[in-house]
Amino acid sequence: MGSTPNESDSDAKGAGLGAWERRLWQTTDVVIGVDEAGRGPLAGPVVAAAFAALSQDDEVLDLLSRVNDSKQLAEQQREQLFQELTDPKFKKRVIWAIAESSAAEIDATNILQASLSAMARAVRLLELGERLPESHVLVDGCNRPPELLHQGEKWTRLSQRDLEARKNQQKLSQFFASVPSQSKGSEHEKPKEVEAVIQGDGRVPSISAASIIAKVHRDRLMEAMDREHPAFGFKLHKGYGTEAHLQAIRTHGICHEHRKTFGPVRLLLEQKNVDICKALAATPKRSNTEMGLAKSPPKEGLYFWCKFCTRHPQARLARVAKKRKAKKR
Repeated sequence: MGSTPNESDSDAKGAGLGAWERRLWQTTDVVIGVDEAGRGPLAGPVVAAAFAALSQDDEVLDLLSRVNDSKQLAEQQREQLFQELTDPKFKKRVIWAIAESSAAEIDATNILQASLSAMARAVRLLELGERLPESHVLVDGCNRPPELLHQGEKWTRLSQRDLEARKNQQKLSQFFASVPSQSKGSEHEKPKEVEAVIQGDGRVPSISAASIIAKVHRDRLMEAMDREHPAFGFKLHKGYGTEAHLQAIRTHGICHEHRKTFGPVRLLLEQKNVDICKALAATPKRSNTEMGLAKSPPKEGLYFWCKFCTRHPQARLARVAKKRKAKKR
């Protein structure tokens, strides 16, 4: 096992090419940095990028010495570095790939699992061929993508004490405690080693490069999404839960790019459903035609459009029907 950087490793701290990564190059064929962008927003995909320097010539070293955590850079700086990192002149000297997990995938699993899955796909999209099994992957954060690990390896580098202090993460570790035997890819399609580096996006240049690529790519996706759904202002807040974004959801509802399982979105939807049911209970009975319903509504009842209520919809409908019956008398 290679040495893992820690908080006291002064060589690995700060921007630029750390001595720790230089040492890895001396013993490893390929060092791959992996990071993601977009775990926190209420809408849009989470994007992962993988980056590796296949050559350590002066021009590549100079480029890597200027990268830093994308969150510490202004938008213009990120765009400039993105252009340099992906410049065709570096073809065959650096290699990079991008993968995404959609809002639907995030809702179907969870944001952590979706992020790790996107990271694994990004690494596999690198055109490394036979060099992948000899590579060393450095992942930003404290978790490693289970799909890249060999049989029996743990997916998290947290101690048992840390896991006990984080009950939610402990529940996930029961699912990812060791890599399942049916994990995608054979042992020959996985890197030699995968390490988690806490705050790696500001400490390891290859992770910093991946961070910039992921961030810029996602920002561009959100700008394109803004043209498709202009009511939400995705171009401005990139899907994060700003007050303007929350107000847009209150006014217009949500679109298919929203993460329905995220707290603020879920709570707004629940409140909207409660308001609909309250309005329904206070509204005089109307005919099917007046309500815009078919003459023969489905089995769940005349007011089937309330089926999206989250709190026992059938019971709620029964109470509404009972109230109307009492008023009719």
